[in-house]
Amino acid sequence: MPRTRPLVAGLTGAVVALLATAAPASAHDKLVSSDPASDQVLDRAPDTVSLMFSADVLDMGAAVVVSDGDGTDWVSAAPTIDGPTVTAVLDEGMPEAGYEIRWRVVSSDGHPISGVVPFSVGDGEPLAGSSPAADPSAGPGSDAQGSTQDQVAQDGEGPWRVVLVGAGGAAVAVALLALVQFLRRRGHAAGADA
Repeated sequence: MPRTRPLVAGLTGAVVALLATAAPASAHDKLVSSDPASDQVLDRAPDTVSLMFSADVLDMGAAVVVSDGDGTDWVSAAPTIDGPTVTAVLDEGMPEAGYEIRWRVVSSDGHPISGVVPFSVGDGEPLAGSSPAADPSAGPGSDAQGSTQDQVAQDGEGPWRVVLVGAGGAAVAVALLALVQFLRRRGHAAGADA
């Protein structure tokens, strides 16, 4: 019986280590910069827009829309992904106006994240309500570029992930302990038969 104490202590330590590393994994990537930048006023319409994230984004589910006040999308082709950078080519002929880059990508941890980056061309009026200062939801979920991140739903998954990982670790520990006990009893029974 005393030999099982080190095993139980080791398994408990493994479960604690597993739980400790599971919590930081719930942090998602975020937008760190964009071109054009949030609320930037450009002299002329850009040929492309690009978004730089804190880590490589996955090559699936990426969507970029550059929309004016009428809802016209000026993106001419599917966005391209190069590590942490997502680039979209724009149609020619964008008038002087306010625009929003509406983006959605799959974070390196597998969770979708999205946001909005407002900008203007020439004397165009910024889109009403697109400024982060005018958006009450742009508090804790917005990044330094003024892009509102839709992470409230995903962040709620963090505690459940820790609970599930912990329950899985505990189940593995119990299964290993049961296996060790079974093998020990079998070894004692074989020794008694001899």
